[in-house]
Amino acid sequence: MTSNAKTPISIAGFLRAAPRGFDGLPIWAQINVTWKCNLSCSYCTEYDNAKGHVPYDDVVARIDKCKELGVMHTDLIGGEPLLHPEILPLMRHVCARGMTTGMTTNGFLLTQDKLEALLDAGMGRIQISVDSLHPTAGSPKSLKTLRPKIEMVAKRGLWFYVASVICEETIDQVQELAQFCFDLGVPVFFAVVHERGRIVPGPSSARYLEKVRWLREQKRAGRPVSNPYYLIDYYERVLSARPFSWKCQGGQKAFYVSPEGNFHYCYHTAPVGPFADVTRAQIQANHGAKGCEDGCGVDCMVRTSLPFSRRAWVIKTEVLERLGRPGRLLLTSAGTRTSGSLGSSSPGRQAPK
Repeated sequence: MTSNAKTPISIAGFLRAAPRGFDGLPIWAQINVTWKCNLSCSYCTEYDNAKGHVPYDDVVARIDKCKELGVMHTDLIGGEPLLHPEILPLMRHVCARGMTTGMTTNGFLLTQDKLEALLDAGMGRIQISVDSLHPTAGSPKSLKTLRPKIEMVAKRGLWFYVASVICEETIDQVQELAQFCFDLGVPVFFAVVHERGRIVPGPSSARYLEKVRWLREQKRAGRPVSNPYYLIDYYERVLSARPFSWKCQGGQKAFYVSPEGNFHYCYHTAPVGPFADVTRAQIQANHGAKGCEDGCGVDCMVRTSLPFSRRAWVIKTEVLERLGRPGRLLLTSAGTRTSGSLGSSSPGRQAPK
């Protein structure tokens, strides 16, 4: 854990956020500040260059609303957030309101001067998305292209990781991409590809499982894998088509604000209504299941929700993995106790009740 107070995972940030583990208020929010993007990746639905940036005053009002609702961390996203002409004063405003801030970027517009300015404005978290080892017409976010940007950010003291997706196009590149990040000491995060928020087990599931389990082994070996163990286990269960009961905390512990100013449980759900009208009472009432949990692939919502929805299981999973006990006890479908190796995915292993 870093000592930089601007970083959400700093000691100061953790202490500020601690009450959110016990109340019904949000930990983080995403505010989309622009439709525009400097790239046109073939698979992406999160940009529209026919539209523009969200006006500064509108974003400021939404930042203030996040503070009013109890948010601890507010990410400014897009599109490509670095395209917004007032991204720096917007970040300063988030910090002036007592929250931490960060962004997800494709990294192409990131320069040394821009990075320094972002850090000076208060940015404490940055995620650079990488799709593949080499650029293609439909997927330019490659390791070859972004390596200098990753190396530049890796030298700074902020919460930083490289994010990628395990899918048909990248399945054979997962290990090489991860190894590059390991060599730099940069955490890597892998999500499993989903279709409009839903992971659907299919012919490639076995290959995806192989990479997910490889990531688990790398994390056990001390490599900087940002995926928590409980998320890795969740991916195993979904890809193995094993039922897993949980309640999404989207709309309470985390939420998304669209460029139009609508409140969403997450990007992949329909708008609930104008964000300006949301109250703390409404936020606190959003702790129930949303009906889309089965097979959810929205990793940020799964990561946030499981520690609240399945707290005992998350604690058990993380503790046992860190202890590294080779013969931990598992529950079979009959409820009997049987020994198994860490990370075992035998058919008899069921989600905890």
